[in-house]
Amino acid sequence: MDKMEFTLGNTQEEAPKRVEEKPKKKKTLLLVIVAAVALLAVLAAVLWDANSFDGLRRRIIYARAQKDENGCAELYGYSAERTSRFAALDGSLLIASPNQIRLVDEEGKVRYEGSIRFQSCGIAAREKLAAVYDIGGTDIYVMDSRGLVRQMTAEGTILSVTLNEKGYLAVTVNGSGYKASVNVYDDQGAPVFTFHSADRFAMTATVSRDCRSVAAVTMGEADGVFASRVVTYRLNSTEPDSKCDLSGGAVYDIGTVDRSFCAVAEDALHFLSASGALQDTYSFGGDSLRRCDLKGDGFAALLLGHYKSGSQCRLVTVDGEGQEIASLEVSSDVVDLSVTGRYVAALYSDHMTIYDRHLQECATLDDVSAVRQVMMRADGSAVLAGISSAHLYLP
Repeated sequence: MDKMEFTLGNTQEEAPKRVEEKPKKKKTLLLVIVAAVALLAVLAAVLWDANSFDGLRRRIIYARAQKDENGCAELYGYSAERTSRFAALDGSLLIASPNQIRLVDEEGKVRYEGSIRFQSCGIAAREKLAAVYDIGGTDIYVMDSRGLVRQMTAEGTILSVTLNEKGYLAVTVNGSGYKASVNVYDDQGAPVFTFHSADRFAMTATVSRDCRSVAAVTMGEADGVFASRVVTYRLNSTEPDSKCDLSGGAVYDIGTVDRSFCAVAEDALHFLSASGALQDTYSFGGDSLRRCDLKGDGFAALLLGHYKSGSQCRLVTVDGEGQEIASLEVSSDVVDLSVTGRYVAALYSDHMTIYDRHLQECATLDDVSAVRQVMMRADGSAVLAGISSAHLYLP
């Protein structure tokens, strides 16, 4: 055999190195980029069309619900009175009358049932919490979707009760020695503030969204004319932040829209800062207020009648700066109006329509002959309550 010669090469040169498999890493990086782009596209679609996302969410959550051809599922059965009031609480239905409080979940299970003796029943409700109270009495029952959270006794006869998003209560009462008082309770039911009105009647009050201040509507005489005034207090102070006199019609209610206090008067919405300064006013332009709901996500919904009676009205949405978002002429009688999250539900005499904040139609239900009250939910569904049962409408 021939000799085979081997050479060791140049020992001064660097040793050979393994070549990294860069193509595979590039492929993985490309897949990551594609996935990120797809995720961004989905997020953009959700943000662009939140209504479609809510529809997908409803189909997943209520996939097993037995619905009729109109998209209604009968989830709640009860025996109600004509004076009964209703509230939708995170999947449960609250039915309250002067004689009874009843809470039913979506499976038909009675979560709570109690006998009461109220003079007149009122409900202040949010999505997950409600306060049932005796107008002219002293009892307050705070409820959530599972049952009774706490029972409270007001320090005087109750005129009104309001509930903010974080569970703070503002209770306006008639008490001895004063024309009216406002008591604020935190989300645990502990008293945190009291305001006594010696010279003016307090009508109602509300706690700000950040739970730092309270605004009360008072009524008194000035120059021989009764006028409404909004008084604001910090919850950690006994001195008022401000006193704002509102000209024009009497104030019926007060709540919050976005970060502003909103006083609902017979001729306008008045928007005030947290310190009580008047910032903006939305005039009804001579129309009369029929209905108002302040619980939209950054907006209020109004039903304004062109005449004192009759069905010729306009449905309006207004933002927290007093700017009109949209207006819609309607010619049918509006039985009820409910606003939650991004949606407005209008119960007409012959149908029910769900709108977005721009009053673009999202869904319509025609058969509403047995419905007395509509309760809009944040996911775009609506609870329709009648005399003996309530249906969940799933558009």
